[in-house]
Amino acid sequence: MRTVTRDLTLSTLALLVALSLAGCTPEPEPQASESTAPTDAPVFASDEEALAAATEAYAAYLTAGDVAEGPGTPTREHFFSLSAGDAHEQDLSISSSFDEKGWTQIGSTSFDSMAVQAIKINDENMWEIRAYVCLDVSASDIVDSNGVSVSKANRPLRVPLEVAFIRGQDNGHLQVSESRVWSGSNFC
Repeated sequence: MRTVTRDLTLSTLALLVALSLAGCTPEPEPQASESTAPTDAPVFASDEEALAAATEAYAAYLTAGDVAEGPGTPTREHFFSLSAGDAHEQDLSISSSFDEKGWTQIGSTSFDSMAVQAIKINDENMWEIRAYVCLDVSASDIVDSNGVSVSKANRPLRVPLEVAFIRGQDNGHLQVSESRVWSGSNFC
C-alpha cells in the first residue's frame, strides 16, 4: 500500500486524491455504546441525541472546509476551530501542503449513513462519540493554480470513514478529533 496524503475537507481533499478502494457492501452494524464508569454523567441522554449532535458537528465541519480560503483568513481559522487532536494536526498539514502546491478544493462535500459506533470516555478522560460515516465527494474536486483537476479520475466518490468527536473545552461544541478511512469492507 502506498502512502497518500489524507484529507477531510481539507481532510476530504486528500480522500479525493488518495483512495483507490471501491466496492459496496452493507453498512456495518453499529455497536452498542460502551458503558464505562465515568466520574461525570454522560453528556448525551441517548445514542439518538449523540448521533444528532455528531451529525450537526460533522455537517458544520464539512461546510467550513468547503469555504475555507487561504492562510490566516477567518474562514480557514473557523475551519481549524472545528477540529482537535489528530484531525486538527491532519487539517493543518494538508492545508500547508495544498498552499505549497497551489491546490484548491472546489465544490462541496457531504455525507450520509452516519451511525454511532460507540460513546465512551477516551484515553484523555473526555467523552467521545465514534461514528461510521459515508463521505460523498462527488460534487467536489481538487484543482491546481490553473484550475486543472489534480484528482485521480478513478477515485471513489463515496468513502467509508470512522470519525471521532470530542466535546470542545472552550465552547462545549463537538469537534472532529479523528477521521480515518474504514479498514474493513466498504459500507458505502
